[in-house]
Amino acid sequence: MLKLSRRNWNNILIFLVLVLMYSLYDWSGTTTSGTQSRMQLVPEDAQLLSVSIDNLRLVQIAGQWRIQPVSRAGVEPQQLANSWQYTILQPVAEIAGKNWVPVAQASVQLVGEFTPQIWLLYPEPNYVSAVASSQPGFLLQQVGQPQLYQLSAAQARLLFLLE
Repeated sequence: MLKLSRRNWNNILIFLVLVLMYSLYDWSGTTTSGTQSRMQLVPEDAQLLSVSIDNLRLVQIAGQWRIQPVSRAGVEPQQLANSWQYTILQPVAEIAGKNWVPVAQASVQLVGEFTPQIWLLYPEPNYVSAVASSQPGFLLQQVGQPQLYQLSAAQARLLFLLE
């Protein structure tokens, strides 16, 4: 057995605790608040099953994405599925007003979940768009969540098949 003084044993224990803390620390750089960090529309570990927008439904049949009934929007079903699966959302410090009326709604069903995610699309208020950019955009909100996310007009047109 090593013969160390009490002080030396204390130093070794402190060093080991620091090494343990360093190894367990999350170095990914994500914030724990979650509200001010970017997130994906559909979580990375989730698989998209279907998306319903108005009377259109995006479903996967025999490994191929299809829009039922056949879409007149000119969007490829695979492109629409990829947009929903990989869109990254940028949170904004805005709160939805009680008198806001959504211009579109989408129901997103994920594999293994019983209840769909409902997303509401709002036109961006004038005072927000004037600060953010010269082009008007949209705000996206998941039903039941207070956080709003900014979408460009192009993203909103693709995700919600707006004309």
